[in-house]
Amino acid sequence: MYNQNSIEEVTMSETDLIDHPDSPESHEKQTPEFAAFQKAFELKPDVDWKLQLAIDFMEQSLAKEGTPHFRNFWDARRLCLPLFRENVSPMLRTVLWNKYSELSKEARRLKEILDEQSAFATEQIEIAIQAVEKDIEQIGQTAKTGNFNIALPPALSHQADFYKGLQSQLNVLNVQATRINGLRKELIKTEMRVRQKNKFFQRLSLIGNTVFPKRKELIKQISDQFSADVDQFIQSNFSNELRGSLFNLRDDIKALQGLAKELTLNTGTFSQTRVRLSECWDKMRGEEKERKKEWSQQKAAFKDNADLVRQKINEAREIFEKDGSVPEGNIKIDEISAFMRKTELGRDEVKSLREELNGLRTLVHDKARTAEETRQQHEAEKNRQKKEKFHSLKDLALNLLRQAETYEPEALTAERDDILKQIQEAAITKIEKQEIEKLLKPIKEIIANKKELELLKLSDDDRQALQQLKEILTQRKSRRQEIKDQLEQLRKGAGSSTLDFEKAMSVNEQINEEKDRLEKASQGIREIEQKISELQKLVNKG
Repeated sequence: MYNQNSIEEVTMSETDLIDHPDSPESHEKQTPEFAAFQKAFELKPDVDWKLQLAIDFMEQSLAKEGTPHFRNFWDARRLCLPLFRENVSPMLRTVLWNKYSELSKEARRLKEILDEQSAFATEQIEIAIQAVEKDIEQIGQTAKTGNFNIALPPALSHQADFYKGLQSQLNVLNVQATRINGLRKELIKTEMRVRQKNKFFQRLSLIGNTVFPKRKELIKQISDQFSADVDQFIQSNFSNELRGSLFNLRDDIKALQGLAKELTLNTGTFSQTRVRLSECWDKMRGEEKERKKEWSQQKAAFKDNADLVRQKINEAREIFEKDGSVPEGNIKIDEISAFMRKTELGRDEVKSLREELNGLRTLVHDKARTAEETRQQHEAEKNRQKKEKFHSLKDLALNLLRQAETYEPEALTAERDDILKQIQEAAITKIEKQEIEKLLKPIKEIIANKKELELLKLSDDDRQALQQLKEILTQRKSRRQEIKDQLEQLRKGAGSSTLDFEKAMSVNEQINEEKDRLEKASQGIREIEQKISELQKLVNKG
């Protein structure tokens, strides 16, 4: 039930919530929402309407999205409380008083929850600031051991140590700066006592004094150096005409633009270098258009030259396919290759023409391989025939050797001589000839034995006559050899250019005389051989 004493109790129990000196809302100015409410409140003539309006505004202040606006709630509550002592409808008074009490309890509960959250947030911020302070104490050592890995363009390769060293330090400082700024933003959003919040801000300010000046100095150093290096790159490659290939310059510019994003540069340097490198892009596009124009003209010339070379290749192919030899084909290929080296051609044209020339070279090689295979077949056939001939003669020699005892000396000699003649005429190797001749050697001994047996059948007079004839034959052959040697010496002397006319005539006469003697000696040898043959025939008949 509503009564006057309950109003006094509520007033005394909620005073500390309304006028707490350390409350963050106690220092805030009147909000626009409350000003609008107060104006509407004053315009209401009826106490019931004023009380209803105040209760609704208190409810809206607690139901505000996010953190409840306690300042508006408390200010509206101070205006609402005296109205319950005035002349208000009893029914309405009871309803509004109950709602007023519930809102007051809800405000107290929300305040306690927010205080707990604020204490927790304060504790977490304290931990975070302590961690930052500890890291700041070790920032010098961390900056030295930091690592900055990025591919520098060739234009900045001589400054690799400088950029990696400074950026490694800046990476460490950037992390700390980000943490400090993040803590500041978090501190601004966190509800806590103003004095505690100010202490945190002071500690963050001290930390920032260690990080931000050093960071600013390093940013200035690296920005100035990067700007100077970009200027040098532009001066070296874009001052008058573009130097180097467009492909390499394009890669260098991309690398510089990428490096500008990786480095911690100040805004002015980043914007300036980006604009200047963009201008270089524009120059490259213009140069690329000019080069494309020149390339199109050059490409037309390349095409004409390629057509000329292709015509030579086609002509050479037609001649070779019709009736061309392998050596002629190779010579023609070498001529076309030499012509290609002297002719101005593009890379694509050279590649295409080389493929066509390789096709012609393949035709020549195929023909050469076919000819070689044919030659090898003929050679194999010839070797096969030689082997057959060798084995055939070898069989003849072996058969003659096995049947030698059944032959007469003259018949055996004739058979052996016939085989020897075939051996000499046969297209077999020298070793194979010697092998067959070695098989025939025993036949010579067999013939000699047979003749000796026949000589044993002669009378003493015939045997003595035969012996005398053989001795005379030996003497005459020796004399004929002496005449041959003398004749050879005379011929050598006649061939000398140092002889005078008379001596030359004398030598010629001697040569003619020796020729006559040689003829007579040969005739005498033939007569003796004829007599020996006749005597041997008599033996055979006997």
